[in-house]
Amino acid sequence: MAHLAHSCFGCHCRRPDLLLPIIIDNTQRYEGTELTGEAPDFQLTDQNGSLVSLSDFRGKVVVLTFMDSKCTDTCPLTAADFREAYRQLNQDEANEVTFLGVNVNVEASAVAYILETTHAWRLDEIPSWHFLTGSRDSLEPVWKDYGVSVTHNPDGNSIMHTPGTFLIDPLGQKRWYISTPFSEESVKDLTLPLSELLLKHIREILQG
Repeated sequence: MAHLAHSCFGCHCRRPDLLLPIIIDNTQRYEGTELTGEAPDFQLTDQNGSLVSLSDFRGKVVVLTFMDSKCTDTCPLTAADFREAYRQLNQDEANEVTFLGVNVNVEASAVAYILETTHAWRLDEIPSWHFLTGSRDSLEPVWKDYGVSVTHNPDGNSIMHTPGTFLIDPLGQKRWYISTPFSEESVKDLTLPLSELLLKHIREILQG
């Protein structure tokens, strides 16, 4: 998936400044990368120990990202943007949106870790949140299907993974991939915060 080729680094403290994708220039405001095609289905286990499939949410807008369950920098910021986007939805809109995260840390893949992280990042404030995990054999095909690269830093104590969030429409079609920096001050004229971009595109999809 060419639009993911700019992979940034995401987890466990040693995160360099995140950059906008290379499609940005000084005259274009970044709103994400438009996608087409069916979103690959998968089945994993959520923070409550329930089996969850992407196809369970057909008929709703799905906000899908990939997170390290032990991350201490980038992923909690993504979680904060998810909470903010959810808070800005009205009740009717919120009922039509599901938020999903897929774990990229196979060393911390037990449901107990996922539940702990859900609480720590306050993602339980989103009623439709599911943090999904499983064995390496069940997670790796999902990473591959969505073009997500997951590697360990040489120090062995941190994980690098492709950042970004997918938006999937009620028909199960991929619509957007969004990857923004978390220090927007230097690029505030080029992009909106992730929460605002999510809200904008969710509403566009819901309005048809």
